[in-house]
Amino acid sequence: MKLDSLSLQELIGVAAQGNHAGFAQLYARTHTHLFGVAVRILGNGQAAEDVLQEAYVSVWKNASSYRNEIGGQAIQPMTWLIAIVRNKALDALRLRTRLREDALSHDGDLPEGASDYSVDTVTDPSAMQMLESATQTLQIADCMHALEGSYRQSLALAYYLGLSHTEVAAQMGAPLGSVKAWIRRGLEKLKTCLAVQGVVP
Repeated sequence: MKLDSLSLQELIGVAAQGNHAGFAQLYARTHTHLFGVAVRILGNGQAAEDVLQEAYVSVWKNASSYRNEIGGQAIQPMTWLIAIVRNKALDALRLRTRLREDALSHDGDLPEGASDYSVDTVTDPSAMQMLESATQTLQIADCMHALEGSYRQSLALAYYLGLSHTEVAAQMGAPLGSVKAWIRRGLEKLKTCLAVQGVVP
């Protein structure tokens, strides 16, 4: 079996059978894009690497659960992988935010597991800005989750992965005109949702 000639979907299937070489090929083809997704959410290279490692462990364990279609909607392999990385990154972001909130509410007594944050760090202006940024990121994630599938998928590919409209259309197997409309309408709905939450004016 020539692994380098297999599609991502086929590689996921091979990994689901416990084939380590197939999984390594899947990693080689996707880790750069997925690292970019994690960095965009977390804003930190080391944290993104940690999340990526957790995500690939999850991919290895759950490869057999991948389905290329759910409820009549096609699910591209990269979209499935992005969803796993995004969920892991948001979990890490929530933990980071919770640790900072706990530290601020304990008058300097750091919670267990928060030893890497000094009192000065969590109370200085830059740390507060990071906390606000993390909160906004979670609000954006909530609004993204509320979008219809085609809007959410097209926006995720365009803004998390930085793909062009043409590349998004190819990834989703959809007409370019439809993708442009989904992205435009998705952005409008996203802005409306964020405005309700007070994130954007």
